[in-house]
Amino acid sequence: MARTLAVLACLAGLLTLSACGVPRQKIPVSTDPLGATVYADGEKTCASTPCSVSLDRKSDHLLTIVKDGYEQEEVVLHRRFQPDKALRDGVISGMILGGGPEGVASRTAKEVDEQERSGEAYVLEPSIVTIKLTPKGAGN
Repeated sequence: MARTLAVLACLAGLLTLSACGVPRQKIPVSTDPLGATVYADGEKTCASTPCSVSLDRKSDHLLTIVKDGYEQEEVVLHRRFQPDKALRDGVISGMILGGGPEGVASRTAKEVDEQERSGEAYVLEPSIVTIKLTPKGAGN
């Protein structure tokens, strides 16, 4: 019984920690050739590839990849809803806080709603960006 309570307390702590701040995702970016600059939503986030950019999962993002002598490349990162994760976390939260089946269902719905609003229920795709840059004038 004490072990079960300890596990539940740990899960509750993890859920609390995960609710803090806007969830972010690291996206590795590499280019061929190396050394490109990466802009995320118009702001410089990486001076030289390979690198990783950290983006919030609340919305889609546009990566712009620039290197002197090469065509500019753009990659859209779309957020994708993770229903399994949202429901699992909601059920765990409902079970920890108790209240019978109705309480679990109510807390599950509330948790899923909170995860959608915070961005925690989403993942950005593609999760890795690899671009072969085209020399300027090579496409003519």
